[in-house]
Amino acid sequence: MICPCCGNTRETASTVCTSCGARQVGEPLSPPDILLPKLGLSMISIGCAILIVATFLVAWIFSNDMKVGRVLMVYALGDGTKLTQSLLQADPKLPYYRIFTYDAYKLAFMLSAGLIPLSLFGIWISRRARALASANPLEFGGLRTARVSVALCAVLLIIFSAVTATSIPGAIERSRQKRLAATRAMMYEIHLQALQKFHREYGSYPQELVDVSRVNAEASPQADYWENKFNYSPISVIASKGASISFSNYKLVSAGPDGKFGTSDDITMVDGVIVENQNDDDLPTTLLNPEKPGR
Repeated sequence: MICPCCGNTRETASTVCTSCGARQVGEPLSPPDILLPKLGLSMISIGCAILIVATFLVAWIFSNDMKVGRVLMVYALGDGTKLTQSLLQADPKLPYYRIFTYDAYKLAFMLSAGLIPLSLFGIWISRRARALASANPLEFGGLRTARVSVALCAVLLIIFSAVTATSIPGAIERSRQKRLAATRAMMYEIHLQALQKFHREYGSYPQELVDVSRVNAEASPQADYWENKFNYSPISVIASKGASISFSNYKLVSAGPDGKFGTSDDITMVDGVIVENQNDDDLPTTLLNPEKPGR
C-alpha cells in the first residue's frame, strides 16, 4: 500500500513505514464502491479539435483590421445601433464586403504550419484514448468523445492540407514576382541615382558600371536579387576626341531567375526603360548600329 505521509510503497501487513517511520493509526480505508473512469486523454483529444477551430475563427474575425468581425457585427445588429452606425460611417462599404471565403482561405494557409501538426497530434491522442477506452472501459472513459475527436481532427487535417497544397504554386509565383520586382527596383535605382548623374556630369554614360562610383557616394547595386552581376553595355557612340569616347545610350541586363544571360527570363533595361521579352530585333537602329568614333 501507499504511505499517506511520504508516498512510498510499504507492506500492507506492516504498521510502520520503513521509509519515513510513520505509524499506522487505523485500518486502511476500503476501496470505493464505484471507480469513475479516467477522461484525461479524451478531454485532451477534443481540446485539440476545439483549439484548432477556435484559433482559426478568432484569427479570421479579428485579423485584417477586424474587417470580417465588423461586417458580421453589422449583419447581426443591423444599422440601427450607435455602434454599427459609427462602423458604417468609418467604412460605408462594409455591407458589400463579400470575400469572406478568400480571407478564410488565405488565413488557413498562413496558419497551416501550426494547425496541421496540431491536427496530427489530435488524431494520435484521440486514437490512443479510443483504444484505451475500448480495451478497458472501467478504467478509461470517453469512448464516444474520442471517436468524435478522431473524425473532427481528421477533417481539419484534410482541410488545412488541401489549402496548403493548392496555395503552394501561388506562393511560389508571388515569391518569384517579388524577386523580379526587387531586381527592377534595383535597376531603376542604378539609372536614377548613378547613370543619370554620371551622364549629367560627364555628358556620357560610363564605359563600365563600376565607374558610377565617381558620382554616387553610396555604392550602387552591382548585382541583382539573385546575387548575379548585371551586364552593362554602353552603346551608340556620339562623339570621340582623341582617347575620349562619349556614349549616348546603354543597356543593362539582369540574367533573371535562371542566372543565364540570353534566355527568356532576362530583365533588360534600355536607357532607363524596362523592355519586356526583348530580342535584338526589337532594339532601335542606333543601338544595333552605333556610330563609328570620329564621325
